[in-house]
Formats: sequence, structure tokens, C-alpha cells
Amino acid sequence: MKLLPSLLFAALTCLVPLLHGDEAEAERLTAVIAGAVEAIYGEDCVDHPSEDKQARVRAVIEEEYDLNVIIRRAIGRKWRLMKPEEQVQVLELVKQLVVKTYVRGMDGKGRPLVEVGKVVTVSEKRIEIPSVVTLEDQTIHVLYRLGKMKTGWQIYDIVAEDISVVSNYRQQIDDHFRKGTGAELIDKLEELLAKDTLDEDTKI
Repeated sequence: MKLLPSLLFAALTCLVPLLHGDEAEAERLTAVIAGAVEAIYGEDCVDHPSEDKQARVRAVIEEEYDLNVIIRRAIGRKWRLMKPEEQVQVLELVKQLVVKTYVRGMDGKGRPLVEVGKVVTVSEKRIEIPSVVTLEDQTIHVLYRLGKMKTGWQIYDIVAEDISVVSNYRQQIDDHFRKGTGAELIDKLEELLAKDTLDEDTKI
């Protein structure tokens, strides 16, 4: 299983305030990401160990957004194939893996720039926020899909160049469960977390 591409996560943690109008949710998203990028590139953090940066990035994001939402959607119906304790472990391990992959993937790279477009209202409970990510010599269009839930607006999918994170993950998790179990998925995730080198091409 390939991990969440680092550019997609970069788009979540490296936005700059180039908003149009008073779009409250875009401003909220931008504020979260501004804090997260400082956890990696800020003068007070740039020389900190990777583990410290990972903890800071995750704390900033989870203060406003529930990462369980997008992970649960990616797991889909296979969620029911896992025991309750396995579900808890998988959620936690995937969060750690995504953050670690991103922070490690940014080592030696310049600070990304993301231009945010206007919020697009899809329905009363669905909005989309388009953006363009520039990272060194790469440019990628990223769309954030948010849903209005009891906990407020939450990101439920990220689409980069027409590739959905949720759909991509779901296909790979479906493939795993054709022969594998929840316990085996946990073992593979733990093995990956123990590695020093991780990138978007890493597979389970």
C-alpha cells in the first residue's frame, strides 16, 4: 500500500494566507496550516529532531480537525472486519505514519507555497477549497473537500490532480483485506513506523 503522497499532506500543512473575501473556513484552514508549517520551517523548530516536528505538526492539525474522519472514510466497509481494539490501533498508526512520512519527506526541501482559491459551496453541508501547491520545481492542484458535521467543518477527502486520497487508500485497504487481517495490517504499519526512511512510494 502506498502511503499518502507527501505533496498532498504538504498542501494541508503549508498554506499561505492568499484568501479572497471573508471565507471563515478558508481562514481557519489557513491558520491551522500556518502553525503546522512553522513547526517544520520556523527558526525555533528547524533544527529540532524529526520526532519533535512530527508531534508539533500533528498537535496543530488535531486542535481543529479530526483526522479520524478521512481515515475512516478511506477504510470504508473494511472497518467492520477489524476488532474494536484493532480499529483504535489502526487509526492511531495511520495518523503517525502520515505525519512521519510528510515530515521526513520534507527533509532538505524548501518551504512550500500554496495559493488558496475561493470556497465553493456544493450543498448546505458540503464545501470545497481549491489550492495550488508549489514545492521546488513541482506544481500540483489540490482540492479540499469538507463536510459539516456535529464537530463542525471537517476535511473528508483531499483530491490532488484528480486523484482522491480516500479512493486511493480505500482501494489499497480493500486489496489488503482480500487475504490479510486487521492484526496483519497493524503489524505492517508498525514495521513501517520503525523505518527511518519513508516516502510516498513506500508500500505495505
